[in-house]
Amino acid sequence: MGLNPRSWSVFAPRFDRDGAEPADLVVANATIVTCDDSNPRAQAVAVKDGRIAYVGKDRGAARHVGENTRVINGRGRVLTPGFVDNHCHVLWIGGLTGLMTTDLFFCESADEMKEVVLRQAAEHPDSKIVLAQGWKQHCLPQDVPELELLDSWMPDRPVALMSYMATGWVNSRMLDLMRERNPRAFELLVPEKDENGAYNGLLRHFHAFNPLDFVTIEELGEGAKQKFFDAMTRTMDLALSVGVTTMDDVQVYKPYVPIILEFRDGGGLDRARARCGYYVPNDVLDDEEAFRRDLDWWKELGRTGSDEHLVLGKSVKFYIDGVASNHASLWFEPFNDRPDSCGDAVWTQEAFDRVVEIVHTMGMQVCTHCCGDAGINRVINSYERAYRLHGGEDARHRADHCSNPTAEDIERMSRLGIYAVMQPTHFFGDVTVERALGPERLRRFQPWRSIQNAGVELSFGSDWCAGPINPIYGLMVAGTRMNYKFKWDWGPEQRIGVEDAIKHWTIGSARALKMEDDIGSIEEGKYGDMVLFNTNPLKVATLPFLLTHKLSLGAMDGFVDMTFVGGETVYERPGGKEARR
Repeated sequence: MGLNPRSWSVFAPRFDRDGAEPADLVVANATIVTCDDSNPRAQAVAVKDGRIAYVGKDRGAARHVGENTRVINGRGRVLTPGFVDNHCHVLWIGGLTGLMTTDLFFCESADEMKEVVLRQAAEHPDSKIVLAQGWKQHCLPQDVPELELLDSWMPDRPVALMSYMATGWVNSRMLDLMRERNPRAFELLVPEKDENGAYNGLLRHFHAFNPLDFVTIEELGEGAKQKFFDAMTRTMDLALSVGVTTMDDVQVYKPYVPIILEFRDGGGLDRARARCGYYVPNDVLDDEEAFRRDLDWWKELGRTGSDEHLVLGKSVKFYIDGVASNHASLWFEPFNDRPDSCGDAVWTQEAFDRVVEIVHTMGMQVCTHCCGDAGINRVINSYERAYRLHGGEDARHRADHCSNPTAEDIERMSRLGIYAVMQPTHFFGDVTVERALGPERLRRFQPWRSIQNAGVELSFGSDWCAGPINPIYGLMVAGTRMNYKFKWDWGPEQRIGVEDAIKHWTIGSARALKMEDDIGSIEEGKYGDMVLFNTNPLKVATLPFLLTHKLSLGAMDGFVDMTFVGGETVYERPGGKEARR
């Protein structure tokens, strides 16, 4: 039993197929980055019945090679755990992309944006509303999205456009529709008014936008539900093709949950894993008993509706502020380019104390969007109060984005066990972020090294589709501190090692999802969720890599040869060679 010495070489291990404990899959002759601190490197891994049965040297894998074992020669390639995206929108926004184009992300002028909107309208003639995402303010005349401009593009149908950082821009027909159908939901989007008190088409908190608050699924056109399913499938396929095997869709709405369950029951999640967080708007204390009933429903759904591929009922999503690009994040000091404003607060401290306490005492995790230093501070205050009054330190409440914490709040997060749930590509920024924050805050923007050195539980993800779902881009940014100008001048001392960044994106995110017993590292007993790369991800922040690779969006989407979930191949690069032995 064991390796056949006559055919063994460092490049092509061959096994006798007489192992005493045959596995379903063996990957050997690989450079395995396990993300397990007790065993950081290995050569081979075996998976049996979906879970890892062996991690170690090639010779030890021989015991797990039987007649029917699938053996893959890693050929020295890097194998990592499947990446765990700590904060994304792959089911909710992913489904909506069946009816909402994301082509605005690629537009660099108003004329290009207009072309996308008109094309989307033509391609979906039976939908009551026209939806698109990804517009950038600096691409518009005078950097201003005007109601009149969007009305001139589309005067006869409601149009709703989400910016790449969640500001809404709607035309007059959409304003009328929202105000008529659901004025309460409309006001939660925080619509802006001009100097005459008239709505100007901008909605500052468009992160709360749910089309199903304003139209029925039937009004979205024939076959809308199937379009949701098809779009979610495409999103899952995209994630798997770049090595993301588990996704935390942090913001789902009650009307959309049945669609997610139907998608899962139809096999839509058989090849990936997802967790969902339940979105809570900032008016729930108007009827606290109804809020508690919703939480009871969500928690019970988690008990009855979760499985190894979909986890529900464990977490809720709040917002404490918005983002810097539209001056909606909350700060102790005014914006650099708007000295009369410190941003927006979604909740008062007292109200947020109350809702956090309710969720905390019901045993669920709180995930709160917080970007500005004052917003983060307010969130940590409420978490600290809940821990002090009720215990439960393993609640693992999260500061999602956590873009500019103060040094004092970093220390508090470490002491309290609050998780920093961050998305490195947000650091890349753009001109609106640079103008709003100014040089001093940019040096403290996304302070990964300070957070890591303080011992805060740190995890990484993408915030797709406000960022690319491919972890390679985030790893490169985390390891270089490269910004949108392709310079490294925003706090370069805050960059971190790429292997640390990989750990934050795997075992760190697994902990942030409370799933570290099953995923996040290549360890015996965990699911066989793994990624085999053809390009070494550990090198993406090195000068040779940066000089020899195109750094544009999409140029690094072919770095994965194979992705495994539960030991099953769920993605294989077209034209790639498996190199079985």
